[in-house]
Amino acid sequence: MRHEDHFVCPEDNMRKVILIAGGGELPNQVVENFTINKILFYCISFKNNPLPNIRNKKNHKIINYGKIVTELNRLKNIGFNEIIMIGNLNRPKISEIKPDINALKLISKFTRILLKGGDNNLFTLITETLEKLGFKVVDIRNVLSYNFLGKGNQTSVNLTEINKKDIQKGKMILNTISKFDIGQSIIIQQGNVIGIETLHGTDHLIKVSACYSNEPDKPTLIKLVKKKQNLKVDLPTIGIKTLKNCKKFSIGGIAYSAKKTLFVNKKEIINFCNLNKIFLYGI
Repeated sequence: MRHEDHFVCPEDNMRKVILIAGGGELPNQVVENFTINKILFYCISFKNNPLPNIRNKKNHKIINYGKIVTELNRLKNIGFNEIIMIGNLNRPKISEIKPDINALKLISKFTRILLKGGDNNLFTLITETLEKLGFKVVDIRNVLSYNFLGKGNQTSVNLTEINKKDIQKGKMILNTISKFDIGQSIIIQQGNVIGIETLHGTDHLIKVSACYSNEPDKPTLIKLVKKKQNLKVDLPTIGIKTLKNCKKFSIGGIAYSAKKTLFVNKKEIINFCNLNKIFLYGI
């Protein structure tokens, strides 16, 4: 039996979704959601990338970036017409793409965006390209709606007036620099900017900022969506690793974009915050 024959005979009215998956636990949560709701899925991951922690290994293929158009066309021909993107994906090096004949006509656009830097333009181009290929790009918020938190304090840890002022200052700064598509996070302590996220990510920001912060008032991490950020495929994400780094490097709390920040294992995160006196505040 050929590899693709597995997909020829599902019920005609069954949803068929392609899962483009990076590393971490979130792709597995999507798979579990699809399994419960009887949605047929096929998972694609990329070489030289973190692989998803998918416990159900069936229907999972690892390819080069340059083979993606060929693979998507194959799946479209057997009834897959929706795509969802989730998990940690590395920005590919141009030398790693290795486009086949179907990807060659797209390579110049993607090369220009990769050389330009920033995430917003890249994710917009990806979404537009997938839609031109005939796919509906599924908003992750419609699949993992239970992974989001609303406005206000989500923990039993009280914010000080200094915390509140630091959050407002961090919000103002992030909104101002958002147009430069630099990063989503900033660390503020007593009105002082301790660090701003770059391409190295939030966890790196927490680590390098530790040597600049002082007791007794712990710094606050503010992590917000950027202007024009494509929330269908690119959401701020907070996992237990980030919270453990906050504990290790004495971050007092996190302010996040309410209903727009994806929490991995939300209950575990809130319990960890309460136990370690780290606040979570939605704005």
